[in-house]
Amino acid sequence: MEKKMKATKTLICLLSLLLLFLSAGAGFHPAFAKEKRMRIIIHDRHTVIPKNEKVENVVVIGNNATVGGYVKTAVIVINGNLNIRKSADIRGSVFVLGGNIKQQPGARVTKHVLSINMNNKTLDSMIFAAVMLLALWFFRLSASLLLIVCTVLFGLVAQKPLFSGIRSFYTRPGRMIITGCLLSLVVLALSLFLTITVVLIPVVLLLSLAVFVSLLAGLVFLGREIGSTFDVLNGRQEWLKLLTGVTILVALCSIPLVGEVIFLILFWYSLGLSVTWLFQKWRNRKKRAAAK
Repeated sequence: MEKKMKATKTLICLLSLLLLFLSAGAGFHPAFAKEKRMRIIIHDRHTVIPKNEKVENVVVIGNNATVGGYVKTAVIVINGNLNIRKSADIRGSVFVLGGNIKQQPGARVTKHVLSINMNNKTLDSMIFAAVMLLALWFFRLSASLLLIVCTVLFGLVAQKPLFSGIRSFYTRPGRMIITGCLLSLVVLALSLFLTITVVLIPVVLLLSLAVFVSLLAGLVFLGREIGSTFDVLNGRQEWLKLLTGVTILVALCSIPLVGEVIFLILFWYSLGLSVTWLFQKWRNRKKRAAAK
């Protein structure tokens, strides 16, 4: 039961973040660009925004909310009621799922107000499930497109062929996957150990960045290899071959259930390939230095 509640809260948080993203995109105005960044409130308890308080967003999950102050972007309440006092000034959207909205005369709400409450648990659950599926699909599509764009841009920046002189290792993917798997476990353990000390959190961020760069490098390498196999792309620009190959790889990672396994294998392969290439470079340089 506890695991199910945690899973539900996670899904609700994803939905809330999606709604915040859409609301922010719809309500963004250049005049806000120079304002000081205000805090975002995300609670699972009864939340009250007093008259003189200013916040960026308000997200309340599984409880009621009362707004009497200034909200810049959006107010989202899931499975709870929303009370908008007359002193409230909400410049963004208001969304309530599984609850009611009570707005006092004089309250200012400049954007649209949406409340979904069918007073039927079964129907509410169906609507919630449909919205969650849509939100998860949206996040997955956004992540896939972002990964394609980042990989192609990384390939364009690194104009020279990546992992040159490593063809012998390329023909042994099993060893690369095992190496990447073991290394990822080491990085994960090290990151968990370093996060205990707040001072070393930047080191964890650098490790995460290095792992992400290795993933991009591996995708660039495999994307170019796959794109070069298409006869129709012979003589075309390199970025088009790269785009074709990376799109195929990301599409495979988007297959339900199987896609997660494919992404994990690609991640391990990229990490193992990057580390093996760096180790080979270091060993060759060491040999040249010893020969001199």
